[in-house]
Amino acid sequence: MRTLFFIFLTTLAIFPPQGTSQIKKVEGIFLGRVEDGYSFCGKTTMGMEEIVVFDEILSVILEKYPLHEDKHIGGNFIISFMENERVWEDGSEKTLTVIRLQKLMPGQHLQE
Repeated sequence: MRTLFFIFLTTLAIFPPQGTSQIKKVEGIFLGRVEDGYSFCGKTTMGMEEIVVFDEILSVILEKYPLHEDKHIGGNFIISFMENERVWEDGSEKTLTVIRLQKLMPGQHLQE
């Protein structure tokens, strides 16, 4: 039993928990591809505009909306994404991954 407990503790030390993941949804206008990812301008809950750069977008989304093409710049989207925080002994890293993208028609907005 002690051996099993030791193996469990060793596993935790080698593979620390990867932090938390949350699915969030925001409405945003696609600004274009940037060095670190994909840039969107969205509104905060207080009505202020904020630029958000998403690190990754699922490949199935990029097949439907090839965001590397200029034709999607200025498009209004509902963006569902996961915020992942990976924690290591020497620090942490936060990544934003788009898991769903829905193009909005003119005048259409995210319904909360």
